[in-house]
Amino acid sequence: MQRLARRKTWLALHSWPLPQLTRSFAFSYTVHMTERIIRHKEQAETTPAPMVERAFRLLDVLSLSEEGLTLSDLARALDMSKGSLHGLLKTLENSRVIEQSEERRYIPGPRLYELVQTYVRGAGLRHFALPAMQRLAAESAETVILGRVEPKGVRILESLRGESESLALHIAAPRGMRVPLLAGALGRVMLANKSADQRRAFLQKHPLPRFTPHAISDPEQFLATVAETEHAGFGIDHEEYLTGVNAVAAPIYGPDNTLIALLWIVGFASRFGEEALQACGPRLRAEADNISHALGQKV
Repeated sequence: MQRLARRKTWLALHSWPLPQLTRSFAFSYTVHMTERIIRHKEQAETTPAPMVERAFRLLDVLSLSEEGLTLSDLARALDMSKGSLHGLLKTLENSRVIEQSEERRYIPGPRLYELVQTYVRGAGLRHFALPAMQRLAAESAETVILGRVEPKGVRILESLRGESESLALHIAAPRGMRVPLLAGALGRVMLANKSADQRRAFLQKHPLPRFTPHAISDPEQFLATVAETEHAGFGIDHEEYLTGVNAVAAPIYGPDNTLIALLWIVGFASRFGEEALQACGPRLRAEADNISHALGQKV
């Protein structure tokens, strides 16, 4: 009671009512806590998660070793204790991001490879292909198309039309559209990446469609053009998929040297004839090769 009386006396002497003091304290406390929350949020946004950062450092180190690294090797390279590192390794191993070889060495796992393939077949493919497509469209003044190879066809990812004052009409190729695997030049390029026995087996299982009157329906005749495509590095289509439309196509390979995409140029046969097709072929092949190398194709 005496303490409370002294407190009231002090407040009275200083002419500061108790309710006003309480409100002032509450306001100051609120401002203080708000500032702390803002600082904490800013630090959380700018400071990387230590575990994620360590995981990427670990993957960087592993990528530099062909035979893999032991727990001791990784601990020294990352300047971490074996105890701290063990939990991280276990988490990555459970996620199939890394795995252990027969010699108990840690190596990149299948999940990492799957992520790379996803990038290569999607964003990475577009990233490296678009500049090449722009050059080809400018040089040919025709439509340039990028398509991803799928089990049932070639899915169009991008298409660019060449700009020319004298050429008002171009072939349209909407994204998402799927072109049959054996469509003219695409079919030749696709089969050119198989062995002779595999080519015959494929055609036995998938008879040649007669898309137009110009399409080759005889397997032996078609296989002869596939051999020419393999030698040249690009395939040509004379109105075999679409009447009045010619095309030239070249392959794009991924890191494991498998065919992942096709790059091709299409134009009306009336202006994109044999001479233009043969002129575009080597240039198209060179651009497709550059894209393959950028995606990690092993030569």
